[in-house]
Amino acid sequence: MWLVARSSIISGLPREATFLVTLPYRSGPGPRAWGFWTTTAANTSWIGPRHTNFRDGSICAFSPNDAAWSEGGDLRTLLDLYSVWALRHLHLEVFGRWPGKQYALAGADPRVQAYYRLVECKDDELCGCGSETRRYVECCKPADLRWNLIHLMGHFLRHIEGGFHTRRPPSPIVAFMEDRSHLPKIAEVHIQMASRSSP
Repeated sequence: MWLVARSSIISGLPREATFLVTLPYRSGPGPRAWGFWTTTAANTSWIGPRHTNFRDGSICAFSPNDAAWSEGGDLRTLLDLYSVWALRHLHLEVFGRWPGKQYALAGADPRVQAYYRLVECKDDELCGCGSETRRYVECCKPADLRWNLIHLMGHFLRHIEGGFHTRRPPSPIVAFMEDRSHLPKIAEVHIQMASRSSP
């Protein structure tokens, strides 16, 4: 099923975060969600691309290793995590840096992770290795800079076809949020479900 949830984020903010969440009936694929800033004037803008997933721009609000939420858990907890994610995007917009813990691509080749950090992490943000105390500039950046950037980029693009440009929501999701179409079928926009149904 689909769930549309709204979060005011901060009292008095002239916009709210609206989350469009897919909740597959069968276990395994897990939920997939997209966040949008919405106003009373019906203006809609996608929240991203920082901390969104490659290939579909869906919300990346926590690492599975953190055990913050797992499939079948309380949906209020999941929506709270999405709300904190949106608040962090607001902080990024206002102050120019991401607040809180960050991860590179879990389980990826170290060269892929290094390129991701070099592109994604700012010096004064927590390091993309998951550190809770060290800034990128004093943690992994010196080691990341020792790699050949072109060499790193090649590895990254082999791992993530299309690279950072793929972090965009599917057009049917945007069309629905802009009130231009009906909800799509979940299998059309949920990556895990779409890949399972492919021949």
